[in-house]
Amino acid sequence: MNRNTLTALGTGLLLHIAACSGADGAPGQDGRAGAVGADGKPADPAKGPESGVSLVTPSKGLLDREIDVSIGGSATTFEAGAKPDFGPGIEVKDVIASSPTLLTARLVIARDAAVGPRTVTIGSLVAKDAFVVAPSIEVGKAKVAQGSILQLAIDNSDTKAFDPNAFLLTAAGLLDLGSAAESPEAATALLLAPPLAKPGKMQIEVANVGADGKPRLSFLSAPDALEVEARAPDAFTLDRATEQSFASALGTKLFKLSTPATTNAVVDYRIEVPAGGKALPVAFLFGTGGQADDELGRVLPQQNPFTGEFVPPPYDLRITVPVLAGAQPTDHYVVLTDLAGEAGAKATITATRTNAFLSVESANPHPQDLAQGLGALGAKDGKLVKAKLEAASEVDAYAIGVGAEQKLQVTASSDADLEIVVTKDPMVLEDAQSVAAADKKVVARLYPGKKVAAQRIVNAPGVTTLYVVVRADAEGKVATGAYTLGARPLP
Repeated sequence: MNRNTLTALGTGLLLHIAACSGADGAPGQDGRAGAVGADGKPADPAKGPESGVSLVTPSKGLLDREIDVSIGGSATTFEAGAKPDFGPGIEVKDVIASSPTLLTARLVIARDAAVGPRTVTIGSLVAKDAFVVAPSIEVGKAKVAQGSILQLAIDNSDTKAFDPNAFLLTAAGLLDLGSAAESPEAATALLLAPPLAKPGKMQIEVANVGADGKPRLSFLSAPDALEVEARAPDAFTLDRATEQSFASALGTKLFKLSTPATTNAVVDYRIEVPAGGKALPVAFLFGTGGQADDELGRVLPQQNPFTGEFVPPPYDLRITVPVLAGAQPTDHYVVLTDLAGEAGAKATITATRTNAFLSVESANPHPQDLAQGLGALGAKDGKLVKAKLEAASEVDAYAIGVGAEQKLQVTASSDADLEIVVTKDPMVLEDAQSVAAADKKVVARLYPGKKVAAQRIVNAPGVTTLYVVVRADAEGKVATGAYTLGARPLP
């Protein structure tokens, strides 16, 4: 008879005694036996805890970091040589069995590992969502179109701090127009997506850099934190001024101009804002590839060197570049934006192309006292010379014939950091401060370099020969390299 049967019988007996109790007297009749209770169901055996992975600590790791984790088992014993698996993008190494139910492992989390919860497995044991891969910076889900500008707020979710004094941002293929760490936990970024930036999702990286300019500590966003969207540019119509209106700050206009492969030319992009205008225009010029490395130049209004404030309009800004004939057409992309952010701000942009005759640099030295002649500048066509500065000490000089009242535009693009002096006398590259303005020999200076095309408009009444002297910029970092020099007449 099991425990449940005994309990049922006992309860019936107690009830029967209570019902039959009374004063002492003659014995009563025997009561009838109660019905026998049904057998109770056998009890389930006591359950112990389910076997498996009960603990992973710490339970979170950051992209591009190494971390030691402890993995505890519940009602199980890890087999000898057991190795945990955290899924793709996480390398597990240096596994140590601290006890039969505890493992310690070093995890190496890839920079492009998928973020989010991870299932941890050890053999047949499974712990769902036991570990999380997280980015060390958060930027939200941002989108930017080709040829557009994006402003980002960056939050640091790492235990390590941003270094405001040594901060660098990288977004593959995008141009950083100004990023800064405002505190150990927060930063801002201003990014430009080049006209042909690769569409799709990308990762943002910021870093504390060392004295060598290389990252000493990096912080990564999720691999898909930023998305670049395709955008079609508007085609320029040569010599047609078009007015552009900006509804908000950092709004952009994207344009394209193709120059035939057979054409040598000087191409000029002019941006104008009248006096009293609201726009504060900035323009960027990109070459055929349309990528960040294809930037040819940029232009913006002058700033007060002491206050940093921009001088007020009117503005007459230009990006001018020489174009050499080649196997394929030369494409130019122009991104125009407005920094003022006032409703109704307007700027006018015009593209002009002037055909030019190409000269090849003389094989003989042509320093200041032996300037290479490029001939006279015509009324409509320009001049180009393709050359190279072979040594930092080299000085190249060129002579251009001009009309006595002719106004011209001189431009240059270069792989080296150059100083180009336009002068009435090739032996004079610096006028003394005591020389009267009318007697000065130097009429313009240009400083072209990689991604920095330069131009100056020159007006030297009464002069029939101008000299263009090319030398390495004393403050530059690249002293030698190829350059293209151009000149065109202006009305």
